[in-house]
Formats: sequence, C-alpha cells, structure tokens
Amino acid sequence: MKNLKSIFFLLAVTILAASCGDGTPSLQEYYVDKAENPNFISIDLPTSLLGVASSSLTEKQKEAYESVKKLNVLAFKVNTDNKAAYEEEKTTVQTILKDDKYEELMVINSGKYKGTVKYLGDDEAIDEVILFGSDDENGFALVRVLGNKMKPENMMSLVEAVQKGAVDSGALESQLEGIFN
Repeated sequence: MKNLKSIFFLLAVTILAASCGDGTPSLQEYYVDKAENPNFISIDLPTSLLGVASSSLTEKQKEAYESVKKLNVLAFKVNTDNKAAYEEEKTTVQTILKDDKYEELMVINSGKYKGTVKYLGDDEAIDEVILFGSDDENGFALVRVLGNKMKPENMMSLVEAVQKGAVDSGALESQLEGIFN
C-alpha cells in the first residue's frame, strides 16, 4: 500500500510539473484571450479577400497563393488611456515570439517602426508566418499567415506578384481600414 501511495504521489507531482510551464501563453492562446478585449481589434481574413487575379500569376505564385488559407490579424491601438496596457501587451507578444520554435526570417528597425517576421515549420514546409510590427505612437499589429506546407521560395514569388499589382489590395484595405486611424 505504501508503494502504491508513493507511485500516485510521484505521478501527481510529474503531471503538475509538466502542466506548469513558464506561464507564457502560446500565440494561439494569446489571440483567443485578446479577441474580446476592447483594446484589441481582431480580424480573420480568408485569402479570397486578397482579390488575386490567378490568371496573372505564375505557377509558383499560384502554388504559394493556394497554400495560404487565411490571415489572422490582431491589432492594439494605443492611446493616452491604455499606454501602460500597450507596453505590457507588447512585451507579452515579444516574449511569446522569443520561443525557439519560431524561426526568424527578418527584423525591421526603421526609426520608430519596429518589427519581426518569423515562421513555424521548417525550410521545406512553413505552416505559419508571423508578422509583428509596432509603433509606440499608434500601437502594434500581429498577423498570422496560416497555410499548409507553404514554401519559402514560392512565398517570395507571391510577394513579387503583390508588388507588381496582381493582387487587388482594395478589398483587404477596406477590411483593415480604421485599425490605426
């Protein structure tokens, strides 16, 4: 009986230790927790809103576009009343993105605008691209580009298509209008 109690105690301690972690939520948990917070604007956008004229895309660009399923946008608009909350939330997001599971693609630091582009997956098949940008006067935006086996080289090709106007950004802009205005 004493051995049985010891085994149950050891099992309980193991389960408790495994469930504690460091208290930092996952990015998905963060999105869910903040979706209803009045300081945040949360938008889920299907790729159909991107207005892509697929006839003007190369095969690589089509493959990249078809691998993107949706975009999750979470934005925090800072004002004089929520400046402290903004700093706290920005630090939380930065802490989440420091996790080793996120591979860094790019860091942006142009004066007052700061940002990072990271991804989940491997070099052959990216499952999620994360864009985080902040400006202490306006706020921050966290964008998750969700897809299935996105290829980095194809995604770069799709970015080129966007720059050349193959994507009608008007529909997307109307969805995002007012976030930082």
